[in-house]
Amino acid sequence: MRRALVLVLVTGCGNGPPASSSPDAAGTSDGPDTSMVTCTGSQAGAYCGGDQVDGGDTSTLYECPGSGMQPASAMHCDNGCVVEAPGTPDHCMVPVSADSFRLPWGPGVTMQLTQDCNDACCSDHVGNDEYAYDWANGGSFDVLATRGGTITHLKINSTTGCGSTSCTNDANYIVIDHGDGTESTYLHLEGNTLASGITCGGTVTRGQLLARSGTTGWSTGIHLHYQVSKVHAGVATCECGSDGQGCSPSTVTWSSFWVTPTYPSVPIGFDEWPGAAQCANRRITMPASQNQ
Repeated sequence: MRRALVLVLVTGCGNGPPASSSPDAAGTSDGPDTSMVTCTGSQAGAYCGGDQVDGGDTSTLYECPGSGMQPASAMHCDNGCVVEAPGTPDHCMVPVSADSFRLPWGPGVTMQLTQDCNDACCSDHVGNDEYAYDWANGGSFDVLATRGGTITHLKINSTTGCGSTSCTNDANYIVIDHGDGTESTYLHLEGNTLASGITCGGTVTRGQLLARSGTTGWSTGIHLHYQVSKVHAGVATCECGSDGQGCSPSTVTWSSFWVTPTYPSVPIGFDEWPGAAQCANRRITMPASQNQ
């Protein structure tokens, strides 16, 4: 249930499917003038002005049908337009709040989604654990808190992992209770990489450095498994001590935080990726993180 895919890099042309021109919280479709705007990208898709769009406004998102053509529609982005890497649609910046989720790595870090939520691949991101994600980029990367809260479970003393269930209990993890009945689980962390100031029982803020991604436990390559689930009621916390070193490296008390029918994973959206819960066996380059 904690197996992961080896990283598969995804390449693509253009910026993905056309964006809707319907109004939303990030933009208004009051009809920006497109008469002097020309699409230059070879692939149809959604582009910010200046990104394969000539004569466009950088705060406007254009729906381009093809190269040399006028945009089919346009949406002004009230909070600015975000240019993404090829293969990922450009999009309007989504307004954020203190309680929203952000992607768990820093700006400027490229990341691949290697296993989607409700993924048909490996019979693990399904059922109670439907809303789980695996991310990788070919090496270890800093893992940042997606949202603030209190650390309730922490283990970071294992340096072992393998591609079978025999290594399941060798996993390192951090679990953060968000105070609203949900908690985030960060799994397969690299051993002995706990960031300064991170302790079980302590609080963290969104964007705070937690540890490094790794391949501990049932894992076939360096990656981060992430999920949000309901908080288990009445369980012991900090079973491995405040520093995550006070239990056997090959022991995990899964019953304290792992998903069950009573405490399943829950769908969420990220500021940078509102459609995260629209599971579709995706293998994509992730949007740029705003987390810091």
